[in-house]
Amino acid sequence: MIHTKPLVHKKLFTPLLRSAHGKPTQPLLIKPYLKLFSLGCLLVSHFAYAEQQNTTGFHGSISLFTGVEGTNSVMDTETQAKITDYSTSPERHSDAVVIPFWDLSYRFDAANEVYFKTDIIGMANDFYLQAGYRHYLSDGSSLAIGVVPGFLEKEVWKNPYQLQTEREITDASVQGLVLSYDRVLGSDWSIELARGKYSIDQEESISALDRNANLSYGELNYETDLSQSLGLSWSINYLAVDATGSAQKNQGVGTEAELQLRNGRHITMLGASVGFQTFDDINPIWGRTREETKYGVSATYIYAAPFNWKDALFIARGGWDITDANIDFYDHDEYLITLGMQYQL
Repeated sequence: MIHTKPLVHKKLFTPLLRSAHGKPTQPLLIKPYLKLFSLGCLLVSHFAYAEQQNTTGFHGSISLFTGVEGTNSVMDTETQAKITDYSTSPERHSDAVVIPFWDLSYRFDAANEVYFKTDIIGMANDFYLQAGYRHYLSDGSSLAIGVVPGFLEKEVWKNPYQLQTEREITDASVQGLVLSYDRVLGSDWSIELARGKYSIDQEESISALDRNANLSYGELNYETDLSQSLGLSWSINYLAVDATGSAQKNQGVGTEAELQLRNGRHITMLGASVGFQTFDDINPIWGRTREETKYGVSATYIYAAPFNWKDALFIARGGWDITDANIDFYDHDEYLITLGMQYQL
């Protein structure tokens, strides 16, 4: 039987967003609702599987979701390739999506394991693969080191500012190293630090807007049960983008929180986020320094053990976010609605 009291963790929903045309979403667009999608990913790992987690062998979960996403941004490669001026209003684009994700590990003994998982939070701000090693301590905490190999590339415009002729697509990827310390000293606090590199195969923007960058990321996360039926997850994160282009160098700070309501097999989660991003230098096209404010909301319904399948969860999730920039060209909003199942191995 699945216990109804979950441990909400920051990685509940780490999806690969892929449209019906097979194109992944654009990387390094800050997506608060997608980050909120990721809050609490290991919800099932502390259900009926607690004893299994202390045994050797393979453990983890696999999931599959389907739904619809919508984007309203001139930076999105799914929208019009040709823009005539910088005041062009983007076309809203909607697509069906299929979203797989997984979190798999092999436990050697009670304290050591290797893992291979998908993730959507952290320095990439988009879907990526991570593989690494984790060590469990006697106080209930764990230390992990992971590698982001950059195998999954995303599509971006070679030059998003090109006018009058159709813009062309190239690939971008994130590579790096992630260090995490979960449940620090057995507490409700966790820390993640990451360092990496964002690379575009063919960057054709002007030099001041060159997007190739070194990335530095830090996150502090807090998770607790307020009562038997009420839980809270909260985090604050910082991302520094040391881009090649002086006008693309930026720093961002964000915070997000999710409230969990539990009643028998039913779990409802409500989340919200806000973030601020500031750039270092004047944008040469608009003659002013770029600033952005980001807002996001999400809602989730989880039903444990549907059809009395004790190893499964049914999950319905919806999220929306908006980015409000002082340069209209960078304004965008996005939504995602999905239904799916998660199964514990």
